[in-house]
Amino acid sequence: MDQERARTSRRTASLGVTPACVRIIVAGLCLPLAQLAFAASDTISGAGALTARASIDVAISIPRVMQMRLIGHPAALEVTAEDIARGSITVNGPSIDLVVNDRAGYDLRAELVNAVFTAVRIAGLPATVQAGSAPAIVRMPSMTGRSRPQPMPVAYELQLAADALPGRYSWPVALSLQQP
Repeated sequence: MDQERARTSRRTASLGVTPACVRIIVAGLCLPLAQLAFAASDTISGAGALTARASIDVAISIPRVMQMRLIGHPAALEVTAEDIARGSITVNGPSIDLVVNDRAGYDLRAELVNAVFTAVRIAGLPATVQAGSAPAIVRMPSMTGRSRPQPMPVAYELQLAADALPGRYSWPVALSLQQP
């Protein structure tokens, strides 16, 4: 019996259903049967009519989802003498896959993590993101009520520092999601 209860508990937990929810659901399913049995009873005792009342409060909670996957982002960038003469590098091809179910939308935080780069502009998202020496936090609109979006192709325009040297540098942009 205890093993069956543990298996059921694990199954319902994996579905995001708490034991309290299970008890409420079972009570909700059993109540009409109890009322039917009570109404079918032919035993009447007491002076007045018998009445039965019950109420059930049901609450559904949907867990907040904030997921971001970076697709096709390079691990490193090769900076050439031509890039330094131009003062910037443009990286096309990466995509960002976002799933956020908060009705208030979400904040996207962008931060440069390599001193060779002084600024970044990210195009292709619902709002353009620009970060410099300080991280940028940009409010993005809600995705609630819409079908799941496809990964969004983005372009990064990275400004190089005046004293940058040619070479291989790790990916300079860190992105994260935050609640608004």
